[in-house]
Amino acid sequence: MKTIIISIVAVGGFGALFGALLGFFAEKYKVEKNPLVEAIYEVLPHGDCAACGYPGCHACAEAIAEGKAPVDACVVGGAPTTAKVKKVLEEFKNKN
Repeated sequence: MKTIIISIVAVGGFGALFGALLGFFAEKYKVEKNPLVEAIYEVLPHGDCAACGYPGCHACAEAIAEGKAPVDACVVGGAPTTAKVKKVLEEFKNKN
């Protein structure tokens, strides 16, 4: 019985230690997100259809933010999405 309790305590202790280490390193080495990319991504339709030539909406948003793709790159969203993307870009330009 004593061996089972020692095993449970040891495994629980290692689990707590590794969980704390993972939490610490996840916070220390986290990657900051570009707020412009996130704002553009939010107005895209999230279909991940690749009709724009990019593998998904997030990649399309990154390309638009970097100027590698036009604001009307999302052909699925059409004119309404293009208008929203233009609005987001204008807001960020006016902010900075």
